[in-house]
Amino acid sequence: MSDVTWDEIRSLRADFLNLQLTETANKLSERNCVELIGLLVKEGLLNVIYTTDGKDIITEQRLIREILDEIYANEGRINIVDLAQHLKIDLSYIESKVGDVCKEDPTLQFILGQFISAEYTSHLVEEINDMLVERGLISFSELIRQYDLPTEYLNSIVTNRIIASSLHNIKFESGTLYTDNYVRLQQNILIGYLEAAFLPVRVSEIIKNTRINENLIQSNKI
Repeated sequence: MSDVTWDEIRSLRADFLNLQLTETANKLSERNCVELIGLLVKEGLLNVIYTTDGKDIITEQRLIREILDEIYANEGRINIVDLAQHLKIDLSYIESKVGDVCKEDPTLQFILGQFISAEYTSHLVEEINDMLVERGLISFSELIRQYDLPTEYLNSIVTNRIIASSLHNIKFESGTLYTDNYVRLQQNILIGYLEAAFLPVRVSEIIKNTRINENLIQSNKI
């Protein structure tokens, strides 16, 4: 630092001030920006969308990017009503960009007002499989309540992704998913109960005392 003279310091300071002035001179004021954007929009050279609070504008291409970012930030699933609120964009604009968003990411599905990613679907399949391995039996209505998903979509997942590719031989009958292991366990419980009985017993008593699944008995699965 001792090698630098005061003249050099003053020169550097002057250069810095000139640089600041130059940058300021090249900046547009907010009013000029508004006028320029208005002119570009009027001439058809720029398409912009105003936020619902009127404070910001966004281009159509940027809106598509923002929608994709929101989908990924919400673990691959979001409905367009929430999307419109998060982005402060009128719902009609979000709806008009559904096709463009899915074209940008072909792995996305748009089902009954919701964007659903392939990653979300894979995670859902894994989660349901884990539940079945642990519990052995799950009703379809329970899955609908738990995940709040469209019935058609969930049915497709169960049929094409869980039953078709399962290593646990999962069945889907009478609105219920169950594994072979679960059926065998129920059979063993029933056999043990009947072998211990000295007199004929009613089916209702068996169900009450053993908590065996009634649907499996009525469908002759056990």
